[in-house]
Amino acid sequence: MVSAIDSFFAALPDQKRAIALRLRDIITKVHPKIEERIKWGNLTFVCNENNFACIYSFETVSYVNLAFFKATSLTDPKRLLEGTGKGMRHVKIYSKKEINKKQIISWIKEAIKLNAKNKS
Repeated sequence: MVSAIDSFFAALPDQKRAIALRLRDIITKVHPKIEERIKWGNLTFVCNENNFACIYSFETVSYVNLAFFKATSLTDPKRLLEGTGKGMRHVKIYSKKEINKKQIISWIKEAIKLNAKNKS
């Protein structure tokens, strides 16, 4: 039986799948309690039952979005995160070469700490 996560990746075109898989690899190695779930049709990352990030894309675009649910509270001095939502922001990634591993790890760690603070 094919899992929902496998189906998510299978539905992506090759280049987007490569980007999404690389992001997944980086994110899931940051903290041992990170789990993956499909929520709202997106690959969503959860730590200690808190959603903190997701990967999504649309058929009509050539990039993959890495989004953070509480991004307006994340450190972003280079203003890489885009969006106008109350808290959510995303970064558009057009190729594996554009993936800034160091920055993504920093945001993931910060997002997990932020969720832990807000829960206590």
